[in-house]
Amino acid sequence: MVGFALSVGAYAPFVSANATDFSALNGRWVLEAIDGKTVRMEKGQIYFEISGDTITGYDGCNRFGGSIGQPASIRKGQIGCPAESVLLPLDLSNLTPQLRRAVVSGDILTLPLTLDKGEARFRRSK
Repeated sequence: MVGFALSVGAYAPFVSANATDFSALNGRWVLEAIDGKTVRMEKGQIYFEISGDTITGYDGCNRFGGSIGQPASIRKGQIGCPAESVLLPLDLSNLTPQLRRAVVSGDILTLPLTLDKGEARFRRSK
């Protein structure tokens, strides 16, 4: 069993979960910054939402949704994006490794970017 740690607050700093249990990530997470640079919202919020094994969201150009455990099931719109578009920094074709390394502290989620090229910061949306 491969696990990961999610920091969830002062009284319970780490929650372990196996590779398919992302319950600590349940909820809607809105992108705030990539590598410390604030993301400007022009066409609505860039976000992902996890409920059990299901992920849905808006990547900055297209809506998407499917099963975390079955990335091939994730369906995404086909609207083309301008080159300067900010996109959700989440690899939908291989979610598990990236989500496994997520760190949650209160209502902030820090997610490492693929290939360890920095991190993205999200805020839990109520």
